Amino acid sequence: MTYRNYYEIRKMRSFSANLITFIEKRRAMILIGLLITCSIILSLSIISTKVTAERAVNREKYVTSVRIEKGDSLWSIASQYITEEYDDMNSYIDEIKYSNGLTSEVIHEGSYIIVPYYAVKR
Repeated sequence: MTYRNYYEIRKMRSFSANLITFIEKRRAMILIGLLITCSIILSLSIISTKVTAERAVNREKYVTSVRIEKGDSLWSIASQYITEEYDDMNSYIDEIKYSNGLTSEVIHEGSYIIVPYYAVKR
């Protein structure tokens, strides 16, 4: 074995050792990143569940009767009474329609509709 061969073999071993160390460090960093991400997601879901449970305990569903004025629409009335418990405006309007036995969004001036909403328990 010549000095040159010895030097190249040693260089290859050193490169292999460095590569293995680099790969091990990279794996460790990925594992740490995954653990941190999972911890954050778990913490957020626990907090979200707690807030939702508190909201459900402190708020109750009520209804009110609303007189329809000139220019009112289900959308304008719903925008005044919608609360955070509803997913979106369309689902809230659907509940108003269901509560009043409406099959369309047509409402007439002078009539009354029942509008559900959530508020802090009295």
